[in-house]
Amino acid sequence: MIDNLATHHSTKDMEVTKNLGGGSLIGAPIHYRNGDNYGTLCGLDTKPFHYTQNHIDLFKAMANLLGNVLELERANSEIESLSVPIVPISNEVAILPIIGNVSELRTEQLMETALAESAKNQLDYLIFDLSGLVNIHSESANNLLKIGQSLKLIGVQMIITGIRPDLAMKAVHATNDFDQIVVKSNLQQALNWIGYRLVKN
Repeated sequence: MIDNLATHHSTKDMEVTKNLGGGSLIGAPIHYRNGDNYGTLCGLDTKPFHYTQNHIDLFKAMANLLGNVLELERANSEIESLSVPIVPISNEVAILPIIGNVSELRTEQLMETALAESAKNQLDYLIFDLSGLVNIHSESANNLLKIGQSLKLIGVQMIITGIRPDLAMKAVHATNDFDQIVVKSNLQQALNWIGYRLVKN
């Protein structure tokens, strides 16, 4: 806290103080839960002002609140990155297991990740394993099938495995265009179709 910027030893000679013509400042650090500092929540007045304990408590409370919000945002970003995991099988083949519910937002994330990782790793095949899928809306099912069309444009064959009867019904109602997609009942069949065989030593 600085009640008067024009007289305080650390701010009286600063250019910003001269431009403001004085004033007052209060600040509270914003921290993540692990102690990392994000920044500072500041309050600035162009006039000198005496800050009370209530002002201090208010700024501390707001800084803590912002820290919690930032922590949630960071955790959500980590969860989102984990919700679209691509598992490489070889240099040419990877699996994208889809677990839980698929919303329109998550479908967009799947599209972005599938295209980016397929291009980055120069994949020939990307297997979408839906055996862990809990629920998907019809529109999201349609968008999921469109990923196959997008992948085809960059030379990647999409293969879907683990599709359940209820999801199959939604897919049929959503579109009739399955030309870009290969559907197999399980992962073993998909790998066999590609040409992979399990060889025991």
